[in-house]
Amino acid sequence: MKITQTAQKINLNNIVDISVDVHKDTLCFFFEIDGKEFSDTCGNRSTVIEKRLLSYHKIAMEHGRKSLRVICEPTGQFQNKLMRTARRLGFLTNYVNAESVAKFRVVESNDNNKTDKKDPRVISTLGKLNKVVKFRMIGEDYLMLRKLHKIYDECDVAITSHRCRISKLLVELFCDYSFKKDFLYSNSGLALVKQYGCNPYKIVEDGYTVFCKKMKKTAPRIMSRTLERLWEDAGSSALNDMPAGYVQVLEEYLYDRLDDYFKVLERKEKITGQMIEILKKLRQDDPLIPPPTPKVISEKNLARLLAETGPLSDFDNWRKLMRYAGLNLKTRQSGTFQGRNKISKKGRRLLRKVLQAIALPLVKKGRLYGDFYHKKKEETKMPGNKAMTIVARHLLKKIFGWYRSGEAFDEQRFFTCKSRHKKLAKAA
Repeated sequence: MKITQTAQKINLNNIVDISVDVHKDTLCFFFEIDGKEFSDTCGNRSTVIEKRLLSYHKIAMEHGRKSLRVICEPTGQFQNKLMRTARRLGFLTNYVNAESVAKFRVVESNDNNKTDKKDPRVISTLGKLNKVVKFRMIGEDYLMLRKLHKIYDECDVAITSHRCRISKLLVELFCDYSFKKDFLYSNSGLALVKQYGCNPYKIVEDGYTVFCKKMKKTAPRIMSRTLERLWEDAGSSALNDMPAGYVQVLEEYLYDRLDDYFKVLERKEKITGQMIEILKKLRQDDPLIPPPTPKVISEKNLARLLAETGPLSDFDNWRKLMRYAGLNLKTRQSGTFQGRNKISKKGRRLLRKVLQAIALPLVKKGRLYGDFYHKKKEETKMPGNKAMTIVARHLLKKIFGWYRSGEAFDEQRFFTCKSRHKKLAKAA
């Protein structure tokens, strides 16, 4: 017989749950006190919200209750005014999982209908069962770091988009261009842009001698075989006779695209510097934050990671952190049926993306996870994406342990459990 201890629920006898269905312009309220039901609708505006919550608090006080707990679904940014106003007024705040609301709606009313009146009631029921999610207040520095990382990620996506469009445009303008994509952003490639705008007709018109002279003036270290290859590509592309006006449009558009690309790249570098400065400030307040470690994690990636996790001290154990990241495992088992274990992907998408970015260079042979990763792929024939997910889970768990220990990075301890590490230390 297996006996487990039931977790104690929070005593909410002196609290009134205010359940709210949040929309862009309106809020739908519902709460119950002593058998009486109250429902209301108001505009999603800070001054209006404050008046409503104060009036509900007055009703709660008349019925012998001390405070309110505001519960809603996270809906992008539209719930922020409600939750921040509630916290400013000294009330409790909680989220409910949107998926839980959708599924519990069917349980409660035995139908799939969705209305503005029905949803607050479902949220209220989930609140009574205490099936709520903590509304985290992560502090100004972490809030800034998280927003900067969001902008950083948008810049990263924009850079990829710009490079794809430039590559596609280059195929049309310089059709027989045979170099790899990265060449255009090297000194030699940028010299080609500066002198000729990647226009093969201008290159052929100048002639080989003048072409070499101009290119070497802008990129002195350009190799002779690179010049020869560019000249051959230009001569072949020039045979694709296109109207001069059309070629000029393509050339000007390429300049504009490259200008946009370098502006976004500059913004990304600026944001990286701001994130690192905030991390240094956070480390002064929390000395347990690990330092940047060569061949493990850089200062930039550490800042990106903490931007998504928030204060690591908020998590009681690594399992809660894993759930927050959406890297916790979900299982499907019934009787003799045993489904595959998969990660839930219900947590922070950007946190999983950052972990993958940190893990990617670490799985190369000779690096921290090289043997671990390639053993999974070669011996167990595991797909690469699944092996990377295992690495990401392991890495997040170890970073959390590294933070909690407050010790310097130890590669031998990294892949050894606590008990075995103690035995090895005693034996040494």
